[in-house]
Amino acid sequence: MSPSQQSLEQVQILFTRLPETWVVGLVLAPAVVLLSLWAYRRPERGPRRLLAALRLLLLALAVTLALGPVLRRSEVVEEPAPLALLADDSASLQRRDALPPDALERLREAGIAVGAEPSRLEVLRGLLAGDWRRTLEDRYALQVWRFSDRLAPAAVDGSDLAGEGRGTALGAALEELAAEYRGRRLPDMVLLSDGRNNLGPDPERAAARLAAEGVKVHVVALGDPRPAPDLRLERVQAPDVVLAGDEAVFTLRLRAAGDELPKRVTVRLRDENGQVLDEATVAPAGEEGVRFPLTTVLRRPGLRDLRAEVDPLPGEHARDDNVLDLPVEVREVLIRVLYVEGRPRYEYRFLRSRLIAADESSRDIDARIWLTSADRGFPQESSDPSQRLRRVPLSAEELLRDFDVVILGDVDPARLGSDPLDGARFAEALHRFVRRGGGLLFLAGPRANPAALLGTPLEELLPVVVGHQPAPDDLPFRAVPADPELPHPVVRLAATAAETMAIWSQAAPLHWFQPVEGLRPGAQAWLVHDQAANRNGPLVIAAGAFYPEGRVGWLGSDETWRWRDPNGEALPQRFWRGLLRFLAAGRLRGEEGRARLDLDRSRIELGESVTVEARLRDEDWQPELSETGVLAFAGGVSIGLAPVPESPGVYRGVFRPASPGRYEIVLPEDGTAEGEPLASARLAVVLPSAEMRLTAQDRPALERIAGRTGGRLVDADRADELLATLDGRERRTRTLASDDRPLDGAGALALFLALAASEWLLRKRSNLS
Repeated sequence: MSPSQQSLEQVQILFTRLPETWVVGLVLAPAVVLLSLWAYRRPERGPRRLLAALRLLLLALAVTLALGPVLRRSEVVEEPAPLALLADDSASLQRRDALPPDALERLREAGIAVGAEPSRLEVLRGLLAGDWRRTLEDRYALQVWRFSDRLAPAAVDGSDLAGEGRGTALGAALEELAAEYRGRRLPDMVLLSDGRNNLGPDPERAAARLAAEGVKVHVVALGDPRPAPDLRLERVQAPDVVLAGDEAVFTLRLRAAGDELPKRVTVRLRDENGQVLDEATVAPAGEEGVRFPLTTVLRRPGLRDLRAEVDPLPGEHARDDNVLDLPVEVREVLIRVLYVEGRPRYEYRFLRSRLIAADESSRDIDARIWLTSADRGFPQESSDPSQRLRRVPLSAEELLRDFDVVILGDVDPARLGSDPLDGARFAEALHRFVRRGGGLLFLAGPRANPAALLGTPLEELLPVVVGHQPAPDDLPFRAVPADPELPHPVVRLAATAAETMAIWSQAAPLHWFQPVEGLRPGAQAWLVHDQAANRNGPLVIAAGAFYPEGRVGWLGSDETWRWRDPNGEALPQRFWRGLLRFLAAGRLRGEEGRARLDLDRSRIELGESVTVEARLRDEDWQPELSETGVLAFAGGVSIGLAPVPESPGVYRGVFRPASPGRYEIVLPEDGTAEGEPLASARLAVVLPSAEMRLTAQDRPALERIAGRTGGRLVDADRADELLATLDGRERRTRTLASDDRPLDGAGALALFLALAASEWLLRKRSNLS
């Protein structure tokens, strides 16, 4: 027996057949008393009172014997109550805190060797290895536990604490510890933590359960409540595919946290070899973040693994989000354009020369033009004279085989050819062309576009709503980006949004535009009128939309030729180049857009899942149906994609990577890992950063845990103050052995008979029988 234990003997009378307490109190006891009083209810005093008392004792003894009385002699030991120390072992304990000098002095006086900026792990180990823990061990039956993402026993001196846990499940640890002690009285628990919780149930809910069980949670708060410095890069707008020789613009956001942030930081764009392609100097603007662009011209075709990075700040621990992967595919292809126009208006002559005039060595556009007003013998123009059109393509198959983008000018489809049905055939073919991934631009004109398109299948493709707006006047106006903070890539003419707005605001004014009511659902405005507006906002000059796999655009003015002033060809050339590339993007993804693979996120942390969605169409662009679903593959691992109810041709599944790295998820044609890919998507998996993203002490959470359970909260440098509360006065009694002797034997029977005889004799002598 240890010195803290004390042996005692206990004597108890127990009842083996005792009913519920309420039965004894409300039924048996009142019945005995009332029966005794009723038997001698007459008002005479003296003998009657004595007889009533004897009758009461007699009935009470009878009831007692009926309940099976037992005399128990027990040998018990009184020992210290249990006390659990719950120590945080997550990675956030690696953070070093700049504690005040007086706090450092108190830690050193307590025998904890710390430097100027001790880590939380050093402070925790010092507490468990020093006199503070020894004092508690003398007063209690002490057991130490550690937790990060799971609960586990720990060495009593904290020697096995490493601070390497990738997550903190504080609520789960409290619940699991309560379950460990269930059935044993645990009056107190001490939590040593910074209070951060990023996994599992809510710690406050767990604290409420402990309070209901009578457990007080005392808290030793580790760390500094001030937030640690942190820089975080996020993608705002970035291309997946660019053409060789094009400038790729990556719009990013830099978020910052912490009290002492630098005035400026440098963000660099690097290629797969570490070469710096571009850099930007950014002023951190707190959690709301600041947007900025990084640009580069990519000439080498293929998959390019670019990344943006910013140097970590002093004391920054969450460094995974200082790097942002920006994979992009560079393609060296020609954009094949069909331009259908009615009359040779000035915009036609300006655009025609720029589509077909480039020399073959620098040409990245292959254009063919059909002018409906031309004479029968007029040679239609083409980038390659040997490929001149002899008629307008009238089927979706022809359009998909030969073109990526169709520009529909100021032309009435009903007048495309000598056959009156050619217009209807062309409109239907163009509609199917867009549905199957093709690009279409409506280039407005005062004669037929959009007026002649209303009531045809092409009206459905318009990204704008054509209403009854009055004809515009000839007052000059400027077309400016609809979103000054984030211009659409089609109208982004410079690296920054401010530079882009400056270029558009200085461009030559336009004099004519086709007014529209507003945008169709899902459409996005690119350019708007800088002066005129209606109930839907500024009047739309240019807009775009997706339908459903293709892309459509609306250009409501035929005066882009004016933009040559005052800076020559720079503005119109860049605008048209970006416009045609945007419209062709659906076709440039391959497989004519019939197969598409999308992820809900392109970057996840290890342990998270990503939703994979495939959309399949057959050769007629009808949903491709499969009752069993389809298979995608990532690194040799199959991903089952099940049919999505009420969405024919759409299949969805979940992929949970087993290790960090970069994955290419492939949808094969034959359903095997070795099959020819129909579509693919890329995924980056990084180590969890949630544990190190927010590392400041969460004091409010710790206060709620202590307050909810009636415990105390102290800082680590004042942990000794907790010893006054945990004084060890509460003890636990444990039974070593016991001996039970029944009390319903001969002695009890003799006592019962003696009381009965006495009551009978006294009643006879008093003549009360």
